[in-house]
Amino acid sequence: MGAGGDAPPLRLQDVLMLVGLSLFVGSIVMLAWDDPVPLNSEEAVTGQATLGQGASVDVEYSVDQTSIVTVRFQFEDQDEVLTTEAVAAGATETIRFDMPERGAVSWSISVSEGTGEVDVDLKRGAMAFVWPPLLGALLVGYSVLLGRQNDDAPEAEAESLDAELLG
Repeated sequence: MGAGGDAPPLRLQDVLMLVGLSLFVGSIVMLAWDDPVPLNSEEAVTGQATLGQGASVDVEYSVDQTSIVTVRFQFEDQDEVLTTEAVAAGATETIRFDMPERGAVSWSISVSEGTGEVDVDLKRGAMAFVWPPLLGALLVGYSVLLGRQNDDAPEAEAESLDAELLG
């Protein structure tokens, strides 16, 4: 510790509690946080990800005025899938792309006129969403169990310190 001080050793239960809470809360926030992205005619919204077999990409979009929406989707080194459709003002449409095998995908969404919103959801399967918070909860539970075991253990008697005063 700085300035010549001492720090007691970090206990295992404290480390497990910190890691478990970080994993639990962080994964819940990351899984629940899903904000739509603004869409305008000047710039396309793009993205990419690496997904496993059986995953899917759901593209949901809405526009403020009637316009033509173009969605481009490409699986690595394969032909691009291009979807163009006219969308009425205020309407919400969804396009789903299923992954035939593991690999990288990229997408682009553009609108011909006006503005709107686009929300891209990656569906990786239920187990990908369950493991991080479950592991965090297990680590926190184990940390609490270790803490209770330490509280029940008899405390060792503190050694007395004898000092001599010199006069």
